[in-house]
Amino acid sequence: MITRILGHKISREFIKFSIVGVVNTLIHLAVLYMLVEFFGVWYVLGSFIAFLVAVTNSFVINTVWTFRADIRYKTKRRYGKFFVVSSVAAVLNLFFLYLFTEWVGLWYMFSQVLAIGFTLMINFLGNKVWTYCD
Repeated sequence: MITRILGHKISREFIKFSIVGVVNTLIHLAVLYMLVEFFGVWYVLGSFIAFLVAVTNSFVINTVWTFRADIRYKTKRRYGKFFVVSSVAAVLNLFFLYLFTEWVGLWYMFSQVLAIGFTLMINFLGNKVWTYCD
């Protein structure tokens, strides 16, 4: 179904982007855990640092593997755009999480899954049409 809607190339990119997202979620959680448990970093600061590590890893893998772009081409500009899209997606994720949990009354874990679904599409499309448009 996604192939019909998005086309074969874009649906392949979307699947790769999703796989990278899962890997980076695991990286985020691992870095967060290590910073808090082994180095005594405050969990909020630890999560922010983990986000920076994960988003940088995501940028590199998505540039090279998902979108097959030259990592050396406009790297600073692309990374800035990627970071903006990722940050907007993160804020929207929190918004949808709160909305679905507090206003709709869904269990917070189910709300998070829905929020991830919304923001995954926003994140993918934002990067596809803005970060890697050149």
